[in-house]
Amino acid sequence: MRQNIRQFMLVVLTIFGLISGIGFTSEKIKVEQAGDRFVNFVLDEIEITRESIPHITRIADLAAERIVKRNGEFLSAGDQSFSLEPVWRAGGIAFARQYLSPQDKEAAQAAVKSASEEIPYYRTKEFVDHFTIQQAGPNDVVLLGFENEQAESKLLIPTTKELLKEGALVIFFGSQAGAEKLADEFGHLENLYVITHNVPDGGIIDVKGWPEKICSGRSLVNRLYLWTFQAELIGAFMRQGKIPGILLSVTYESPQIWNTPLLERYKFVPAFNVTRVPEGELGNTYLDHISRIVSSIVPPQRKKFRQAAEWLAEAAQKKKTSFALLIHGLAPEGLPGDPGLYTVYSEGNAYYPQMDTEMKKDDVALFVGYNWYPDELAAAVDKAEGKQILCFTLVQEQPPTPAVYGEVGVLEHFTSFDELPQADNRIYIDLKFAQYNAVLKIPDYPIPALETSAFAEDVVYWKLTADTVELLAKKKN
Repeated sequence: MRQNIRQFMLVVLTIFGLISGIGFTSEKIKVEQAGDRFVNFVLDEIEITRESIPHITRIADLAAERIVKRNGEFLSAGDQSFSLEPVWRAGGIAFARQYLSPQDKEAAQAAVKSASEEIPYYRTKEFVDHFTIQQAGPNDVVLLGFENEQAESKLLIPTTKELLKEGALVIFFGSQAGAEKLADEFGHLENLYVITHNVPDGGIIDVKGWPEKICSGRSLVNRLYLWTFQAELIGAFMRQGKIPGILLSVTYESPQIWNTPLLERYKFVPAFNVTRVPEGELGNTYLDHISRIVSSIVPPQRKKFRQAAEWLAEAAQKKKTSFALLIHGLAPEGLPGDPGLYTVYSEGNAYYPQMDTEMKKDDVALFVGYNWYPDELAAAVDKAEGKQILCFTLVQEQPPTPAVYGEVGVLEHFTSFDELPQADNRIYIDLKFAQYNAVLKIPDYPIPALETSAFAEDVVYWKLTADTVELLAKKKN
């Protein structure tokens, strides 16, 4: 009886922590393979990010006041992986425009097509025209960051100089070393703020017998700070009596609309009541969700991770190709810390049908995707007599109507892996993130906000990579 009461009180305290923003801390997972250390690194960084929330909130309040009272634009800049994060994310609120130089915009337009029923809106020229901007104004707020440290080294100072010249409020997300470069170059300015981490460049995980550290950590940590800032920015808007109103997502809580750009119509929705939330509440609650997701992926699926790493290691030893089909900003190719085990397609959800011609016997397809089953990819793997590691999230309930994704067609969602074809050449790994990605419930607001998928996908990608490298190192030595 006493034990039951104690368990009940723990549940109550946990729920109270989520409601009040006190914070929930997940325990680290047991280290049995090299990749487990990356998972624990992420859990540590979530708590380090939590310690920075008061600083993040102060900057979010300044940004919200500027956008609301001066009618400023909300912009993002830096390398492609970082600057696209707050512009377009399935399942949540995003309302930034991407700051691009004229040359970068020209390159972006050349890489996409005109809108049609065959192409999702965010991959069209119309999207580039609507959601990019070439010049910031004195009332604007610009989030600046680089997921690739090589890009930061090359572009940080000139990009910041241009934005400051235009009078924008610049918020830099990056390493402490990067912030020191800014201070040396510009001094301490009223319109330049930094939100920094101390994760080193390059790899962060040592594997015995492997010559270099592996697993890039700074890109994921940059995103942790970015999305915590987004959570606190929403809270800051609410304290201004406003609510963000740009919904750019395919969600199943609302009609699926690809091609309706709302930025020109309004920045805020006046129809909803606005509940003022305390400082830190939304940031802490969001980090609680991410912590639970990250800590829950590996322990119940260890056998699957071990088998997947064995397949990838065997392919590397036999000089077979392992294809990594990725999504949601996960772009590890060329990052210091990536051992180069895979042929990478960084928008694998759109381009996996071409595996039908590229896949060969005993090749491996690692699909780190979203919340649907890629049946065309599965068919291509079977046809080639290859192996397949399918990592995506299950849904708790089927959407009312199937989503259709451009060239790929109907996206099939499943509530259980038991509903899918079972075979010796397939491994299914549940990414555990929110079924339609967004997770943060905003008071009085009908649609949840802020993504979870990128963190789960990063964790699984680097976990598998580290486990594979560990196997290769053991076999080599």
